[in-house]
Amino acid sequence: MSIGTALLSLLWLGFSTYWFPPHNDRYMAPKTGFIAPHFELTTLNGETLDLAQIQAQVVILNFWATWCPPCRAEMPTFERLSHEFEPDQVLFIGVNATFQDNLSNIHQFMRENNITFPVVLDFDGKVSRAYQIQAFPTTFLLARDKSIRSMMIGGPVLAAWLRSEIEQILNH
Repeated sequence: MSIGTALLSLLWLGFSTYWFPPHNDRYMAPKTGFIAPHFELTTLNGETLDLAQIQAQVVILNFWATWCPPCRAEMPTFERLSHEFEPDQVLFIGVNATFQDNLSNIHQFMRENNITFPVVLDFDGKVSRAYQIQAFPTTFLLARDKSIRSMMIGGPVLAAWLRSEIEQILNH
């Protein structure tokens, strides 16, 4: 009986490994401690921004849309904080949900609010899906190795919280 159970168990493990191959869970979900999903997107200026090429010690990814009131409300905080830190220390990136937004509204919002940090355009929603965005805004704080150190769903983000989180990552 126990030999039969052992053989069935081994057979099941073999089939499970074949049908459900193991994968590196560290890349599976955008949660604290996991590596952030890679992306390459176009900025409003038409340049390509590749997350892997960024060398800043902290990267702030803010998923937003112009039709989202909390998103609009927190943009001045991101803009102000983007000038408090050197770009090699902290880089703010707005990831616009362009698949749900209007390009002319984005340009107008950026001009009217004097937003100078990079904004990339998620035209097909692929990056938003990779980060499993369920609500706007959603903000991720990444360390230099692109691991997710902190995140906030909803907003607007408070400057004191964001500054504190950034300083914790910088001092880690």
